[in-house]
Amino acid sequence: MHGIIFGEKHTYRDWGLLLKSRPEISPPSPKFKLVKVPGSNRVIDLTETLTGEVKYDTRQITAEFFIMADRDRWTHLHSEILEYMHGKSIRIITDDDPNYFYTGRVTVGELEPDKKTASITITAEVEPYKRERFGEGRRL
Repeated sequence: MHGIIFGEKHTYRDWGLLLKSRPEISPPSPKFKLVKVPGSNRVIDLTETLTGEVKYDTRQITAEFFIMADRDRWTHLHSEILEYMHGKSIRIITDDDPNYFYTGRVTVGELEPDKKTASITITAEVEPYKRERFGEGRRL
């Protein structure tokens, strides 16, 4: 089953979390440095002046999961996941892109119980680049 590896734990194999849909990974926003020239309609673009490349803000990963455990384990499982990664900076690998990882701070949402199922949303604020797991490369 598809899932995500947070640190050393796989969401499906270790916790029985089933992805509702593919994780949403936003592109990083470029950091523009524009200077307005007083008394003119001109703008000077200094975005790449100092380093020769564009710099980026962080990006966000959001994943929604169904909890596939029995009802009497929902609260315990949610607590276990909170204790493992809530608020922590951690390495994240998606099953869809296993040769790369993201690094960022994770937030585990509230347990959302329903009559027959429960769900949680996990979000992470990650660095703009994904990095190669077995090399030195990086990509947007």
